Amino acid sequence: MMNRVIIVFLIFIFSCDFSAKKEINMISNSDLINFQDKDYILLDVRTADEYKAGYIPNAINIDFYSNSFSQNLLSFEKNTKIIIYCRTNNRSTKTADILLDNGYTDIYVIEGGITSWIDNRNIIEYVNYSID
Repeated sequence: MMNRVIIVFLIFIFSCDFSAKKEINMISNSDLINFQDKDYILLDVRTADEYKAGYIPNAINIDFYSNSFSQNLLSFEKNTKIIIYCRTNNRSTKTADILLDNGYTDIYVIEGGITSWIDNRNIIEYVNYSID
Protein backbone atom coordinates (compact mmCIF):
# COMPACT_ATOMS: atom_id res chain seq x y z
CA MET A 1 0.00 0.00 0.00
CA MET A 2 2.79 2.43 0.89
CA ASN A 3 4.49 1.73 -2.44
CA ARG A 4 1.29 2.73 -4.30
CA VAL A 5 1.10 5.98 -2.38
CA ILE A 6 4.72 6.74 -3.23
CA ILE A 7 4.18 5.88 -6.91
CA VAL A 8 1.05 8.04 -7.12
CA PHE A 9 2.90 10.88 -5.39
CA LEU A 10 5.84 10.59 -7.80
CA ILE A 11 3.54 10.54 -10.83
CA PHE A 12 1.81 13.65 -9.50
CA ILE A 13 5.10 15.43 -8.85
CA PHE A 14 6.57 14.67 -12.28
CA SER A 15 3.38 15.49 -14.15
CA CYS A 16 3.23 18.99 -12.69
CA ASP A 17 4.80 21.84 -14.56
CA PHE A 18 7.27 23.44 -12.19
CA SER A 19 8.29 26.08 -14.69
CA ALA A 20 5.77 28.49 -13.27
CA LYS A 21 4.68 31.23 -15.58
CA LYS A 22 6.55 34.43 -15.01
CA GLU A 23 4.65 37.41 -13.75
CA ILE A 24 4.10 40.45 -15.91
CA ASN A 25 6.27 43.35 -14.76
CA MET A 26 4.05 46.40 -14.39
CA ILE A 27 5.81 49.77 -14.60
CA SER A 28 4.53 53.26 -13.97
CA ASN A 29 4.88 56.28 -16.23
CA SER A 30 7.73 57.63 -14.10
CA ASP A 31 9.42 54.20 -14.20
CA LEU A 32 9.46 54.39 -17.98
CA ILE A 33 10.72 57.97 -18.00
CA ASN A 34 13.52 57.04 -15.60
CA PHE A 35 14.24 53.64 -17.13
CA GLN A 36 18.02 53.34 -17.02
CA ASP A 37 18.40 50.52 -19.54
CA LYS A 38 17.91 52.17 -22.91
CA ASP A 39 18.15 48.86 -24.76
CA TYR A 40 14.48 47.94 -25.10
CA ILE A 41 11.61 47.94 -27.55
CA LEU A 42 8.63 50.14 -26.73
CA LEU A 43 5.62 48.46 -28.29
CA ASP A 44 2.24 50.12 -28.90
CA VAL A 45 -0.38 47.43 -29.57
CA ARG A 46 -3.25 49.78 -30.39
CA THR A 47 -4.76 50.09 -33.86
CA ALA A 48 -3.02 52.15 -36.53
CA ASP A 49 -5.63 54.90 -36.16
CA GLU A 50 -5.13 55.03 -32.39
CA TYR A 51 -1.37 55.19 -32.92
CA LYS A 52 -1.70 58.04 -35.42
CA ALA A 53 -3.76 59.98 -32.86
CA GLY A 54 -0.73 60.09 -30.55
CA TYR A 55 1.89 57.70 -29.21
CA ILE A 56 4.68 57.57 -26.65
CA PRO A 57 7.97 58.71 -28.25
CA ASN A 58 10.03 55.91 -29.84
CA ALA A 59 7.14 53.43 -29.80
CA ILE A 60 6.61 51.06 -32.67
CA ASN A 61 3.11 49.97 -33.55
CA ILE A 62 1.92 46.41 -34.01
CA ASP A 63 -1.88 46.37 -34.20
CA PHE A 64 -3.25 43.79 -31.77
CA TYR A 65 -6.18 43.13 -34.12
CA SER A 66 -4.15 42.69 -37.32
CA ASN A 67 -3.93 39.31 -39.02
CA SER A 68 -0.13 39.41 -38.80
CA PHE A 69 -0.01 40.39 -35.10
CA SER A 70 1.39 37.12 -33.73
CA GLN A 71 3.90 36.77 -36.56
CA ASN A 72 5.17 40.33 -36.08
CA LEU A 73 5.15 40.08 -32.29
CA LEU A 74 7.08 36.83 -32.15
CA SER A 75 9.73 38.06 -34.60
CA PHE A 76 11.69 39.76 -31.80
CA GLU A 77 14.61 37.96 -30.18
CA LYS A 78 13.45 36.12 -27.05
CA ASN A 79 15.97 37.91 -24.82
CA THR A 80 14.77 41.36 -25.94
CA LYS A 81 13.43 43.66 -23.24
CA ILE A 82 9.93 44.67 -24.40
CA ILE A 83 7.77 47.38 -22.83
CA ILE A 84 4.16 47.27 -23.97
CA TYR A 85 1.22 49.62 -23.79
CA CYS A 86 -2.23 50.04 -25.27
CA ARG A 87 -5.08 52.35 -24.31
CA THR A 88 -5.70 51.12 -20.77
CA ASN A 89 -3.98 47.70 -20.26
CA ASN A 90 -6.32 45.14 -21.79
CA ARG A 91 -4.45 44.44 -25.05
CA SER A 92 -1.03 45.05 -23.51
CA THR A 93 -1.47 42.45 -20.76
CA LYS A 94 -2.81 39.94 -23.32
CA THR A 95 0.24 40.69 -25.47
CA ALA A 96 2.54 40.20 -22.48
CA ASP A 97 0.89 36.83 -21.80
CA ILE A 98 1.46 35.77 -25.42
CA LEU A 99 5.13 36.71 -25.17
CA LEU A 100 5.59 34.94 -21.83
CA ASP A 101 3.85 31.83 -23.17
CA ASN A 102 6.33 31.83 -26.06
CA GLY A 103 9.47 31.96 -23.96
CA TYR A 104 10.09 35.70 -23.70
CA THR A 105 11.21 36.69 -20.22
CA ASP A 106 11.90 40.42 -19.99
CA ILE A 107 8.41 41.84 -20.50
CA TYR A 108 6.91 45.01 -19.00
CA VAL A 109 3.48 46.65 -19.25
CA ILE A 110 2.92 50.35 -18.62
CA GLU A 111 0.25 50.72 -15.93
CA GLY A 112 -2.82 52.48 -17.26
CA GLY A 113 -1.56 52.53 -20.84
CA ILE A 114 -1.45 55.69 -22.89
CA THR A 115 -4.53 56.99 -21.07
CA SER A 116 -2.49 57.25 -17.88
CA TRP A 117 0.50 58.57 -19.84
CA ILE A 118 -1.59 61.46 -21.20
CA ASP A 119 -3.38 62.07 -17.88
CA ASN A 120 0.06 62.56 -16.31
CA ARG A 121 0.89 65.17 -18.98
CA ASN A 122 3.73 63.20 -20.50
CA ILE A 123 4.95 63.89 -24.02
CA ILE A 124 3.22 62.21 -26.94
CA GLU A 125 4.17 62.30 -30.60
CA TYR A 126 2.07 62.23 -33.73
CA VAL A 127 2.56 60.65 -37.12
CA ASN A 128 3.77 63.32 -39.52
CA TYR A 129 2.25 63.52 -42.96
CA SER A 130 3.86 65.29 -45.84
CA ILE A 131 2.07 66.32 -48.98
CA ASP A 132 4.29 66.62 -52.04
